[in-house]
Amino acid sequence: MLTRPFFEKAENLYDLLAANHAVISGSCALRLLLPENDVCWMPDDLDIYVCESKVQDLLRTLMASKYKLTSRTAANDAPYTSSHIQSVCTLHHNSSRIDVIVSNSSTAISPIFQFHSTVLMNFVTAHSVFCAYPEMTTNQLSLINPFVVFCQPLRRSTLDALLKYSTRNIQYITCQQLHDDCQCCKDLIRSTDDESCMWLTCPPQPNPLSDQETFPCV
Repeated sequence: MLTRPFFEKAENLYDLLAANHAVISGSCALRLLLPENDVCWMPDDLDIYVCESKVQDLLRTLMASKYKLTSRTAANDAPYTSSHIQSVCTLHHNSSRIDVIVSNSSTAISPIFQFHSTVLMNFVTAHSVFCAYPEMTTNQLSLINPFVVFCQPLRRSTLDALLKYSTRNIQYITCQQLHDDCQCCKDLIRSTDDESCMWLTCPPQPNPLSDQETFPCV
């Protein structure tokens, strides 16, 4: 359902992710994790994260799917605060928008752990879903990443993003509300192999049967 505004067939997107070691993050990954009955918003774009060595192949595939590259922005000018982002490529097809975020490390996921909010530290691969803070995220709660507040100039784009998710019923809480600690939650820093994180494995979908294969079985 979430892929329909961007791809006619979901398998085309998952093939794209698998071939380029890319992941989906941002609003689409978050929306997938939230309870269907509690959410009344839909993502307005698709964020794909990819490492530099794979970005050209990924862009060629998207442009072969009728997407047009409309801008390419260096990290300093992009509306992201992560130091692990090299650049952002924006593509459009009709009313659909895809942002391709290029990591400057050897893995596509390193910028995701530098998001402004823990509620966005999630990603979707071709065969799995990852959530760094599942208990808070599924309850639509979030901490603000102290790095974006205290360790660099606070940007207007960061404030706009925090407001955006507040209007989507994400409740920002403090460390003290979480565990009676008034300090920043250094003990809650997560990685992909942390036992407190959540991994969901999605088995590949079988190819649909053709008429010739189906009718003899009836």
